[in-house]
Amino acid sequence: MSLSLAGRLPSEVAIVGGNGQIARALAALLAEDGGRVRSIIRSEAQADALRELGAEPVVCDIETASADEIANAFGDAEAVVFAAGAGPGSGEARKWTVDRGGAIKSADAALLSGAMRFLQISFIGAEQQAPAGGDPVFAAYWDAKREADEYLRSVALDWTIVKPGGLTNEPATGRGTVSVSTMERGGKTRRADVAHVIRLALAHQGTVWRDLSVVEGGTPLDEAIDHALAEAQKAL
Repeated sequence: MSLSLAGRLPSEVAIVGGNGQIARALAALLAEDGGRVRSIIRSEAQADALRELGAEPVVCDIETASADEIANAFGDAEAVVFAAGAGPGSGEARKWTVDRGGAIKSADAALLSGAMRFLQISFIGAEQQAPAGGDPVFAAYWDAKREADEYLRSVALDWTIVKPGGLTNEPATGRGTVSVSTMERGGKTRRADVAHVIRLALAHQGTVWRDLSVVEGGTPLDEAIDHALAEAQKAL
């Protein structure tokens, strides 16, 4: 599946959290485009599978590494995609050290390395406060992601925040609904389609300094992004 790009993809992209499902799908897409991919991972045990996708694995634990060390891991990448997360089964503490701390250090590292294009995966509604009375671990995740997004918006990077709905594992459709405005929670988004949105956003200058919410829908994703950006221009 090849969706039309609005511009040039960065020649080299570093993907933080390179062993995640979205990250692996994105690495394969970018490699198919002929780009170089540096997949930042915690363990050498994950490396061979990433090489098979066409990526160069780089071991760097963002939870314990400094921003300088993460910058070194980025190498000559022009762009960074933050796709890391503490994941299911982790407690409150790791939501702060990975989902917030790792994201903030990665943004700082991008500034240090000169990788000025930065895309971060968040979720629809992250800008709001976590609902009261819910699961404390999920509340910590919500708060950590909101603060990570707020930090990214404050730094001098060409950022985009990609905000899917509830993630599912069905095959990519290449279609969806995209908005730069706040969406209601409750929609679903296929992980494989999130990878397509990130690829398209990397090449689209109009997505810089934007939040892109994406859920399932019937419009080709390249057209859905163009439509969302056009609607945002009309609203100015």
